[in-house]
Amino acid sequence: MKSAFMRNSDTLLYINKSGKSSASFFSPTMMTMNRFYVTKKGLEKVKAEYEKLRDFKRQKTMGETPNLLHSEDANPEYLAFQEDMSLLDARLAEYENILQNAELIQKPAKEKIGVVGLGATVICEVGGEQDEFTILGSLESNPSAGKISNESPVGRALLGHKIGEVITVNSSVKVSYKILKISYH
Repeated sequence: MKSAFMRNSDTLLYINKSGKSSASFFSPTMMTMNRFYVTKKGLEKVKAEYEKLRDFKRQKTMGETPNLLHSEDANPEYLAFQEDMSLLDARLAEYENILQNAELIQKPAKEKIGVVGLGATVICEVGGEQDEFTILGSLESNPSAGKISNESPVGRALLGHKIGEVITVNSSVKVSYKILKISYH
């Protein structure tokens, strides 16, 4: 029979009678199989971070690991080590999911250049002032830098529209966006 020890709300560490343990980590984002729209630069960044974490895990597991038992109780250092490894494995699994489901954002065909799509930089008139947005996937969005997600209310509303069209986004406040210019880099 196994006994369970809960380390935090997402990590479960099992220790059986012989002292062997296994950790389980659940992440809702790991379970989704969505497409991740990324630029070439964004994909390279994800790959680099994945490699960095893989190397870190290799180094951490090659060193001396704490003993499971410290007197009759489970060794807190061992439990912390197991939790760290579980979290690291979960993060690596998330990166693997992203890499397996990544789709590069490409410049559209010539006939679709005048339509807002992923990778488009759009200049809009909002409340009498001009605002510029680049529409990217959610992994690379940074609204303070003018990079909005295709899943955001504004990004979703702009997709598929052309220069001169007015799009109204209903959130807590109704805001209208008139598309002035669309460009792809």
